[in-house]
Parts: sequence; C-alpha cells; structure tokens
Amino acid sequence: MSLKLFHIVFIALSSLMSLAVGLWALDAYRTDGAAIWLGLAVVALGGGGALVVYGNRFLHKMRKLGIAALLAAGTLARPADLLACAVCLGNTQSSLRDGMNAGILALLGFAGFMILSFAAFFIYLWRRSARIQALEARGSNPGFHVRRPEGETAHA
Repeated sequence: MSLKLFHIVFIALSSLMSLAVGLWALDAYRTDGAAIWLGLAVVALGGGGALVVYGNRFLHKMRKLGIAALLAAGTLARPADLLACAVCLGNTQSSLRDGMNAGILALLGFAGFMILSFAAFFIYLWRRSARIQALEARGSNPGFHVRRPEGETAHA
C-alpha cells in the first residue's frame, strides 16, 4: 500500500470515527443532560468536519499531480520486497547489518563519552566546592588573589 493511499484511507477512517464519537456523545447528552457530552460532541463533529475538508483538499492536490503520477506511485510502492532492506527480508548475514551495528555502537560510544564527561565535570565542581567550604570553615580566604611583583600596590 502506498503512503498516499494509506493517507487517504486513514483520513476517511478518522472522519468516520470522529462522526461516530460525535453522534455517540449527542446521544449521551440527550439521555444524561451533562454539558460535558455536548462539549465532546462539538469537538468530535468539528474535528470530523475539519478532517473532511482536509481530505478533500488532499484529493484535489493529488488530482493536480495527475492520476498517472498517483498510479505510478502506487505501483512503485506495491512490491514491498523490492524496497525492503536485506535485514527486513530475513538475511541477517548481510554487510548492511554489520554497518548498522557499527553505527549504533559508535553513537552509543559518543553518548557514553558525553555522559561521562558531564559526570566528571560535575564531580570536579562538587569536590572543588567542598574544598572551598572546608577552607572557609578554617578561616582561610579561598578567594582568588592577584599576585603582583614586590613593591607594587593596587591603584584605584
């Protein structure tokens, strides 16, 4: 099944389901009288109407592309075996699988390296903070000092 045909079928089924939910909510509103059912009916019927309008526009767009293009797309998407990869067809000994596994391992390695780098940085910050707090508790000034050559004074 081509993607365009699936799209048309999906829009049609969604419109019908939305209409069914809207009618069900209207029936529940008549029997119960709660405003929530009326709200659900309005939302469902409004969504169904929007889907019908969208489906109509989609079909007009497909007609502008031409029925020949739609048929060509449908026939190209029909033989799923020609478009599937070797792994999808059951050949688990292909080089495609090996390349895919190598790519997955490379991405996992990169993600692991980044996570470990962030963890090491935060551990460094935590240890530095603990060291500064310990120096402050002893009464030392852990602030940064500017070293000047002997005999120089700071000018304002």
